[in-house]
Amino acid sequence: MYRGLYTAASGMNYQLQRQDAVANNLANIDTTGYKKDEAIGLSFRERLLYAIDRRGIQPIGYTSPGVDVEEIYTDHTAGNYVVTDNPLDLAVSGEGFFLVDAENGPFLTRSGNFTCNVEGFLVTTEGEYVLGETGPIALHGEQVNIAADGMVYVDNEPAARILVVMPEEPAAMEKVGHNRFRFDGNWARVGIETAVLQGKLEQANVNPIAEMVKMIEVTRAYEANQKTISVMDDLMRAASELGRV
Repeated sequence: MYRGLYTAASGMNYQLQRQDAVANNLANIDTTGYKKDEAIGLSFRERLLYAIDRRGIQPIGYTSPGVDVEEIYTDHTAGNYVVTDNPLDLAVSGEGFFLVDAENGPFLTRSGNFTCNVEGFLVTTEGEYVLGETGPIALHGEQVNIAADGMVYVDNEPAARILVVMPEEPAAMEKVGHNRFRFDGNWARVGIETAVLQGKLEQANVNPIAEMVKMIEVTRAYEANQKTISVMDDLMRAASELGRV
């Protein structure tokens, strides 16, 4: 009976973490380039149960001790693109990420709502430099045009080429806030199948209806586990009373 309590409790814990992922997805539905998360569950190894009686020990079947969260999976499917006509708004069409420089190392991002700082460099909304092939990208001029291959033209003169890269091990990327990813290891420039879109932004790949349905499923699953614990608690209390008779 105690095993059933632990199994139901592990189910409640799993649903809570699923709920956190869904809530975070809904909270970032308007965040440029956001990639939704999903809590992936993994059952504990099943155990073989035995019945002990006068005839001896007989196997009666397998049971799972419960479920745990194996990982928080990030879905990197591209979101929809919206036209802004802002020359410093950029989006990646295809695989790849922009590379930005921060105090504690370079990061990857699909959020391309960039701007120009007071020093004339292309930066993120947090003030981090967007990197090109030779470092930060200077925009010292009036008119900025960016080609599909990432080449930046300032007043019709080539100034730099934006780096759009892909990690060799995408699964190793880690979300670190401000819609950025930390990665360990090497990266490579993307091929010609990827394009940089000027004057557009990639929206979050979150479907609000799907997330609301998922939230209802999570709530019902949590309540089912909660009722299981309540029933087992009543049974244990009744067994305890019988033991005193």
